[in-house]
Amino acid sequence: MKTVGHEKRPAWFKMFRNQKALIDSVPNESAGKAIKAVFQYFENGEVVEMDALEFAVFSSIKPYVDESMEDYEKAIETGKAGAGKRWKPKNE
Repeated sequence: MKTVGHEKRPAWFKMFRNQKALIDSVPNESAGKAIKAVFQYFENGEVVEMDALEFAVFSSIKPYVDESMEDYEKAIETGKAGAGKRWKPKNE
C-alpha cells in the first residue's frame, strides 16, 4: 500500500530488556552494525552480511521485527473487515 509517496508500514518494533545482556556482551562496533542491520531488515526485509557476533545480536531482535510486521498486517485486515461491515449496504 502506498500513500502520497509513502509505503504504509509499522512505525516500530519491540526490543526487550532481556536483549540488553547479549548486546552488552559484544563490542560496540558489532552491536552498532547489528542494530543497523535490524533497521535495514525492518525497512526492506533485506538481511545484510554480518559476522557471527553481529548475527547473534540481529537474530535476537529479528523475531520481534517479524512479529510487528505480522501484527500490522493483522490490524489492517481487521480494520478492512470492520469497515466492510460498517459500510455494507443495509439491503444486503
